[in-house]
Amino acid sequence: MLSKLSSDVIESMLVNQYFGRIGCADESRVLIEPVMYYYDGHSIYGLTRQGTKTELLQKNPNVAFEIDEMLNQDTWRSVVIEGIFEELQEDDRDSALQLLQQRKIPVFADERLGYIGVDAPVGHKVVYPVIYRIRITSKTGRCYQRHPDQG
Repeated sequence: MLSKLSSDVIESMLVNQYFGRIGCADESRVLIEPVMYYYDGHSIYGLTRQGTKTELLQKNPNVAFEIDEMLNQDTWRSVVIEGIFEELQEDDRDSALQLLQQRKIPVFADERLGYIGVDAPVGHKVVYPVIYRIRITSKTGRCYQRHPDQG
């Protein structure tokens, strides 16, 4: 049976998970990609690198963000957020980066994150991250649980 999640369950899921999917689009393309995130109770914060996703988001800042979990073979929960993407700068960027450093930040083995104004580490490819915020405009959650009498 499909049912709605309570706002408390939605909040708990957003706080306790760190992996989600961001969806973005322009006139000719739709993209869904996995991302690590931090939720502060108001907004989603993330870190990515320049590429197709950031190009699409700069053209159209309207995003969907989704997390889900399988509790067992017969039960799953999902939260979908709609919001507005914004690339962060200066103090906002630094504050968000401190939050994100509490999470595992994915980089390839030969890469290191670089920061403007800080000397790059020697011997590694340096990647300059894009730090962003999703200002949440709506949150919904669903749960599916199969009842024993549903074959």
